[in-house]
Amino acid sequence: MTTGSHIGKTIYVAAALPATNDKAGFEALTWVKADGIQVLPQLGVSHANIDVPDLQSGWTQGIKGAGSGNDSTMSFRAVASDAGQEDLLDAAQAGGDGGVMSIKIVKGSGANQAPATGDPVQYAQGYVHSHVEIQGDTTTHEGFSVNFKQNAPTVNDVNPTVA
Repeated sequence: MTTGSHIGKTIYVAAALPATNDKAGFEALTWVKADGIQVLPQLGVSHANIDVPDLQSGWTQGIKGAGSGNDSTMSFRAVASDAGQEDLLDAAQAGGDGGVMSIKIVKGSGANQAPATGDPVQYAQGYVHSHVEIQGDTTTHEGFSVNFKQNAPTVNDVNPTVA
């Protein structure tokens, strides 16, 4: 992605997983913009540590173990009749193996931050869970948060077409 501010980034959701974890796989999905984004998910992968002791040297070497995608919260202000928000809520409330979702984050360079060909884009796949309404008080706006659990490495690229 680009360096600098996150201002101008938009998020798109697809209620499906890509056939392949690459740009072509993600771009084959049907994307819906989710308006009202306040906090983007924190994408990334962490790994388990495996300790491998060696009796002869008396040293334990650490090696990288299995990876796991990050589980983070994304927050939205309420936007009435927003199809992207409705898809997120449906996914978060799905039971069992439901809730699979892919996300696309674009920093648009077009008018009103609209995505344009060549803009930086991040793709991730996983599932959405844990819908929570924003707590009401004198300093908050109506909205909600959901968690996104990433299930494969992030794909960083450029927007191939205008979304």
